[in-house]
Amino acid sequence: MAAQAEPSLLVDYAPVMLWQAGPDRARTFFNQPWLDFTGRPLEAELGFGWIGGVHPEDRARCEQVCEQGFASRAPFTLDFRLRRHDGEWRWLLETARPLCQDGQFTGFLGSCVDITDMRQAMEERRRALAERELLLAELHHRVKNNAQATTSFLGLQASRATSPEVAAALRGAATRVMLATLVQDRMFRIAENATIDLGTELLATARAAVDVVGRPGIVIEADMEQDLLLPVSQATPLALIVNELVVNAARHAFTDRPAGTIRVALRRPAPGLGELMVADDGIGLPEAQKRNTPQGCLGLHLVPRLARQAHASLRLDVDGGTKATLRFACG
Repeated sequence: MAAQAEPSLLVDYAPVMLWQAGPDRARTFFNQPWLDFTGRPLEAELGFGWIGGVHPEDRARCEQVCEQGFASRAPFTLDFRLRRHDGEWRWLLETARPLCQDGQFTGFLGSCVDITDMRQAMEERRRALAERELLLAELHHRVKNNAQATTSFLGLQASRATSPEVAAALRGAATRVMLATLVQDRMFRIAENATIDLGTELLATARAAVDVVGRPGIVIEADMEQDLLLPVSQATPLALIVNELVVNAARHAFTDRPAGTIRVALRRPAPGLGELMVADDGIGLPEAQKRNTPQGCLGLHLVPRLARQAHASLRLDVDGGTKATLRFACG
């Protein structure tokens, strides 16, 4: 049988710094890794001498947490800076647990690990993320300003156009740029790796589109399943699709009357599958738009491309109004 090491030897060869304290909080033991770290003799660390190696800014907090832990006799954790033997302040993470013998509280046993490198890595990552967010915010601001300038320019050109068809096309382009900017602005305010409630976003997009087009007789009828969450990267093209379809319906589906209904529905037809439907009860598409020719609506040219970005299938029905159905993977 192999010889077993003495408990005291095991403690000194432990890969962490260990200490023990009595019920009065005075430290009664430090293992060799602690002494090697501080470079101080055991006699200097015992009792409350160890606190002299704690950073002055951390001492009060360190003593308070220890005192509360001993008073409640409950485990506690604490991070603080301790002076290393070479004079450098290093961050330690301390974990302490109460000791009991025969049902009597006898003190605490604690362990410490050096987390300085981990904290520095986390701080560098936090700083890099902050710089990245700042750059993205600046880029978003510039893109938004450019989009607003483009919208104004298109509107100005529309007012100067002598051809009614050209003026209408320019105004349509201005509206499209403005609404797409609104969608992107809302999405930008959400963390990149976060998910978004798709129903809430799509309903907001549809209502904004109708408001901007300026057809007060058109009603948005919504049937949105709640808690269908998608990442921003997938939700953005779906919102842009709703924007294009609602604008197209508001402008072209009800030319024969002042009022109409646009229905936007979102559901889960099967586990892991989402379905988005945008339909109107208007006059349907002209033949040119049904054939998806250049004479058709620009929005219907954009929708298939946006569907590919969202990894969604698209079906367009044009009888008895217009209905677009998209299916996509979801969690």
